[in-house]
Amino acid sequence: MTLWNKYKNIILIVTLNLLLCLIVVYLSPRFDILTLLGFLLINLFLFLLLVKREKKKERELDDKINNIFLLLHSLNIDSSNEEIRDDEFGKLRDEIIKIILENKRIADNSEKNKETLREYTEDIAHQIKTPLTGSLLLIDLLEGSEDKNSKEYITRLRDNLLRLYNLADILLELASLDSGTIEMSKDKVSVKEFVEEIIINISDYFSTSDVNISLHGDDFILICDKDWTYEAVFNVVKNGIEATKNKHIEIYLKETNLYKSIIVEDFSEGMNKQMLEKVLKRFYKANPKSKGYGIGLPMAKSVMEKQNGELLYHRGKKSNTFELRFYN
Repeated sequence: MTLWNKYKNIILIVTLNLLLCLIVVYLSPRFDILTLLGFLLINLFLFLLLVKREKKKERELDDKINNIFLLLHSLNIDSSNEEIRDDEFGKLRDEIIKIILENKRIADNSEKNKETLREYTEDIAHQIKTPLTGSLLLIDLLEGSEDKNSKEYITRLRDNLLRLYNLADILLELASLDSGTIEMSKDKVSVKEFVEEIIINISDYFSTSDVNISLHGDDFILICDKDWTYEAVFNVVKNGIEATKNKHIEIYLKETNLYKSIIVEDFSEGMNKQMLEKVLKRFYKANPKSKGYGIGLPMAKSVMEKQNGELLYHRGKKSNTFELRFYN
């Protein structure tokens, strides 16, 4: 605020007073009762004018303060509808609006996080309860049993407990991703060697000779967190094989000026938008009999997003692809 704006009213009053006094002196050069009366009337007029202006300013100030109070008690503010005002309270109003909007955003996110936590807790409890229930049942069958099925029960019991153990490891990995406590490293990886290693391990995982994976594309250097990216690609490939009846998938390596991609193509029926949303939710399994946990694709998506990348889905006429796209 400039000096003129600050003292404008006082300067105008003094100037007007001086001009009117000069007019009175000009009209009545002699200093008599008429001159004195003229001075008194002029100052009385200016005093009333000044009082009126001050009362108007007080009313305006009261209105602004009341607006601030209303703003403080507002629960829902649309910043796009708020008029920007350049006055004494302009900065204060802007700060209040920012704080209210930020608090509203935090409150909304808190509610969403509570709902997400509730869903995850229910899913985790269900995932843990299933192998535990099976294990307890097998223990009951083993107690006092001397029949030939004992070895089978022990094997199934070991599988259930191992499944529970692996689930605990996966949940810890997911917790690390969600909490943001881990930092993705930037390893230089030969993408062809990287994918070839996954192909070998995925074949061992299925323990069958009918897994058929073809790799296409030229080699290039990929900057990524090798361990976490391995988990992401492995899970996408595994899901593709499980979705395809003949266990045949194609993997393509793609490099452009903007991004680098690992594309996994399977030949299943594919998914519509609603199904895609479901499979990207944790613990959802399209096939309830699957040995998986319904965590693979959501984990792959989280890993890619942590590395400023994307997990994209493309539905073709006779095939479907998941693309792990890296921007670096």
